[in-house]
Amino acid sequence: MDVRSEEAYELAKEWFDEVVFTKKLVLESSPNWGELKEELRLLRERYGRVALLIVTKKPSLIREVKNRNLKALIYVQGGDMRVNRFALESGVDALISPWLGRKDPGFDHVLARIAAKRGVAVGFSLAPLLRANPYERVQLLRFMAKTWELVRKYRVPRFLTSSAESKWEVRSPRDLMSLGINIGMELPEARASLHFYPIAMLEGFTVPTATSRT
Repeated sequence: MDVRSEEAYELAKEWFDEVVFTKKLVLESSPNWGELKEELRLLRERYGRVALLIVTKKPSLIREVKNRNLKALIYVQGGDMRVNRFALESGVDALISPWLGRKDPGFDHVLARIAAKRGVAVGFSLAPLLRANPYERVQLLRFMAKTWELVRKYRVPRFLTSSAESKWEVRSPRDLMSLGINIGMELPEARASLHFYPIAMLEGFTVPTATSRT
């Protein structure tokens, strides 16, 4: 669902029917919009499905990107609590790893309600686990499990992803489903997080949320 290099994309295509090539965009100020649009156009020609991962500590830059017609899925890298909340409120396509670099999950009941209302998916990313030491890995899994409890409770859209930046970080569907099970998902929930919810995002389906249930 989210790979960030050509070699990772080519390997992921062997395992997955739908793979999104993600351009990582680190922002401290407004980018050159003309250059960015042209780069995304070339990426769409090459890969088809394209996402833009915004990495920033300035929430206002998320709004700028969101308001541009970039013809790409808009992901936000989580971590900063202001960024986490603003990303959800602005209705981006996904908030990935809201716990990254934190000493807590970075996701609470308030944010879960916002995510459900706005239809913003939470991405559970494997890559940070691969780069972490044993202590950090335990902490990350604990934060992911706590976030999953809220995602399940409020029926927030979600997906499991490798977020691979090299071919060495690409993992098979079975490995990603194992991640889901390790953080508390039942097998059908892990399967839906790998297939149904990502496809719903790609095809623009309206995924049921807590606010739309009767």
